[in-house]
Amino acid sequence: MSSGILYILATPIGNMEDITFRAVRLLRENVDVVYCEDTRQTRKLLSHYGISVPALSLHTHSSPQKIEGVIDLIKGGKSIAYATDSGTPGLSDPGSRLVSAAREQGIPVCPVPGPSALAAIVSVSGYHGKSIIFGGFLSKKEGRRKKELAAFREFNGIIVLYESPYRIKKLIVAIGEVFPGRMLLIGREMTKLHEEFIYGKVDEIISAIDSVKEKGEFSVIVYNDIRDYNGEPDDDTDVT
Repeated sequence: MSSGILYILATPIGNMEDITFRAVRLLRENVDVVYCEDTRQTRKLLSHYGISVPALSLHTHSSPQKIEGVIDLIKGGKSIAYATDSGTPGLSDPGSRLVSAAREQGIPVCPVPGPSALAAIVSVSGYHGKSIIFGGFLSKKEGRRKKELAAFREFNGIIVLYESPYRIKKLIVAIGEVFPGRMLLIGREMTKLHEEFIYGKVDEIISAIDSVKEKGEFSVIVYNDIRDYNGEPDDDTDVT
């Protein structure tokens, strides 16, 4: 019996219309089971598009045995899709563990690209350099969070972070301590009805921090590219 395929499938970060035709077709025609972080979220998406494929849970706290069970299904000929709560799997989620296990077993792994909070926030950043680093979710502990931020201090580019509504204000204050005077772009509820962007110097945002709504998911950019601040082009920029 030939192996199935593991599809790493991007899903909307908010707006239900932000999913590719290919992803919908694969879910309808090729996928036997969808594994996901939150079955409630994924079932909403499947229901929205009239797709009846089963959705089962696979999250950060799932055991190695659970992942082995998924691998056994694929080796038995089932094609599986893995989806996160939103966006592209493999960044700050269990998708990487599943992919690693599949690769070790020689299972085909197929990316089905689409929405990504990382790509979305960068696309509206106005940054014209080439150096981007992704920090994802930093530590929940204040001291460790500041150390993780400090590790990016010498990086010459933009730093992209994710944060929950429960710690967004703490993150902004920590950024102000490590990157005083830098510009920030904060994206909240991107692609959703109440989408909001906050842009300005971190010190100014901190002074008005009570106005930051602690609701929804956040993506944050720290502008740490010195050349970009001075408006100087990269060495290989064409000048006409």
